[in-house]
Amino acid sequence: MSDKLKSFRSIEFKDREILEAFFTKYDKAYSIYNFANLFLWSRHHQYKWSIYMDRLLLYTEYDDMAAMPLGEDLPVKDLLRLSDELSSLGKKGNFCFTPPEYIEKNKDLSLYFDIQADEKNADYVYSTRKLFELSGKKLQKKKNLLNQFQRNNPNYICQKLVPEHYNECIDLTEKWCQDKTCDIVAFAYETEALRAGCKHYRELGLEGLIILIEGKVTAFAVFNRQNSNTALVHFEKYDRDVKGAGQAINWETAKRLLNEYEYLNREQDLGIEGLRQAKQSYQPEFLALMYCLTRKG
Repeated sequence: MSDKLKSFRSIEFKDREILEAFFTKYDKAYSIYNFANLFLWSRHHQYKWSIYMDRLLLYTEYDDMAAMPLGEDLPVKDLLRLSDELSSLGKKGNFCFTPPEYIEKNKDLSLYFDIQADEKNADYVYSTRKLFELSGKKLQKKKNLLNQFQRNNPNYICQKLVPEHYNECIDLTEKWCQDKTCDIVAFAYETEALRAGCKHYRELGLEGLIILIEGKVTAFAVFNRQNSNTALVHFEKYDRDVKGAGQAINWETAKRLLNEYEYLNREQDLGIEGLRQAKQSYQPEFLALMYCLTRKG
């Protein structure tokens, strides 16, 4: 086992097997541990990867931040050594995506790092069954909107996303961006990420659903496996002029995945208040919270 950090490499298909071996073995809920997610957003976040002491180290040049090495828990002394080595390469030597269990087990971390919960990057994880059943008072409004959509559009069709509908999904995402989110840097890259997803759809192991009304794509979702009991929803968009379309695609996705996955990870709110409210309104089962470690001194 070498304790020397190997050179960072870009996220490329030729390395997929190596990365996915780590993701499968350690079975994390965090959306960063998903090859498709890394690949789709690699241009924006400038994701890189390396190996350190037989552990996978992910790094984003955009934020100048390394993820906590994925593998057996790294002793604090080795984490400090890695932090020093990153600093020697001109990087900050800080870490994100640190699970709460690691913080709890290593009380001496606070001697060397400032520890802060990274709430804006916490993944929202939902019970697939609850998203399908929409039972209870807190989800009644969602169910009402779904029922209204179904009454108003009795002939709507939900089917698998296939190549002939890629361009319509891209157009819908572009419209969403222009209407709502293009002023937020990350969302300005979402259409580009979706284009990459469509181009490499099968290679990335993606699946998707579309809702058609009179032959027109009104909503869509793209997802794949996150871990043994969780699916990750990468994209979900709908025509905001069609009342209940958002609730319909959410429900259809839960219906499709109900017998395969206990949970759906619908990613982060990025600290955006409107997005936070929307995600919280669906009553997540839990937040996959992580911490950032900023080196003292």
